[in-house]
Amino acid sequence: MKKKMRSILLIVVIAALVLFVPIPKGPYDDGGSMEYVALTYRIVVWNSYYTKYDENGKAVGIDKYNETSVYLFPDNFKSLGELWQMELENME
Repeated sequence: MKKKMRSILLIVVIAALVLFVPIPKGPYDDGGSMEYVALTYRIVVWNSYYTKYDENGKAVGIDKYNETSVYLFPDNFKSLGELWQMELENME
């Protein structure tokens, strides 16, 4: 009985590690953004340059975006480009 409980506990611990421990990815060439990915969530430390536009749609300069965002399931399976578009929409 004890052996069965240990086996179940070991399986639960391994499943929790697989689901919740993030794996860091290298920095991106957009200014140094970092990404930490687990199966149930994604953390992105944005350090990205973007072009600012005025109300007429004319580019007025370049700015830097420094934020940390957490994306939960199912958004964690989106590409970094899709997540960046979501961040740009939230800035406006």
